[in-house]
Amino acid sequence: MFSSQLSATALENFCRTLSRGLHAGLDPIRILRMEEKRGGSALSVASGDIADSLSKGDSLKESFDQHSKLFPLLMLSMIQVGEETGSLPEILNELSRHYGEQATLQRKLKSQITMPVFQLLMAIAVIAILILILGFLPKAQGQPDYDPLGWGLKGASGSIFFLGIIISIIIGGILLWKIVLNNVAFKAKISAIFVNLPVVGTYLKESALGKFSIGLGLTLNSPMSTKKALRLSMEITSNDAFIQACQPVLASIKKGQPIVEALSKCSIFPEEYLAQIEVAEESGSIPETCKRLALQHSEEAGRQLSIIFYLMGGAVWLCTAGFIVFMIIKMFSPYINALNG
Repeated sequence: MFSSQLSATALENFCRTLSRGLHAGLDPIRILRMEEKRGGSALSVASGDIADSLSKGDSLKESFDQHSKLFPLLMLSMIQVGEETGSLPEILNELSRHYGEQATLQRKLKSQITMPVFQLLMAIAVIAILILILGFLPKAQGQPDYDPLGWGLKGASGSIFFLGIIISIIIGGILLWKIVLNNVAFKAKISAIFVNLPVVGTYLKESALGKFSIGLGLTLNSPMSTKKALRLSMEITSNDAFIQACQPVLASIKKGQPIVEALSKCSIFPEEYLAQIEVAEESGSIPETCKRLALQHSEEAGRQLSIIFYLMGGAVWLCTAGFIVFMIIKMFSPYINALNG
């Protein structure tokens, strides 16, 4: 959800612009040229490059794939589905709605963690100032340095060293997170662990089912083969654990088994989901049913993500409070020991 890619708000507006333009009968190149003229952003530059690529005869997928670091995998996969099924305007509209919901959830997260993060930063600043002041406190000859923190840090050098440690921890955490995201094998292992966790696992499953349903409804309503439709729908989820768990589904389809029987090979699909797909397959209403399922599971994923954000906000607050309490105890422990002695 947080990377060097475009923000959720930028993706929402971009997908909405493309969807409305295509619905109005405008050529994709013309729509992208209009976006390019806005200038001043990575999206404007990318829009110009994509328009140039389309002018040379490249497909939309090939053109967008050239900017895979800017656009998320979900969007790239859905564009491929839309191009192959002829339903690109509808897919872009669905993407706009999805990124709009994502932007709303991100704003909620920021509002929940802003105060705890501010308190943590203030606590760090107070400690840095305290260490700085320690370097200027006078002491009697022969007495040890005044060091209530017990870290041996004082003065400007000690304050800088303390801040350097804090900054190194933050940067190290960010770099570690990026390494995890860029390592496909390790990312798959982490995903497999997360999918079994309470709340987080529920969100990942519901989100994957929602995206899978969107892709399934669009791909099965096209000349595309069933196997390819299912494979693309799995890739759209961008969930490595889900994709790995669903590999038996593709093997079953290859043997000629019905869709619902193939999906039952994957434990991630709940009985209620399979029942609705079975009815839809028999009645020939898979697109409508999948659209309804996508909405249901996307809404549930949103609820689970809201819970995660509340928990994250609470965790940041607890860490801040714990850090402050620890520092207070550390600073006053010499006096407490002296009184006890």
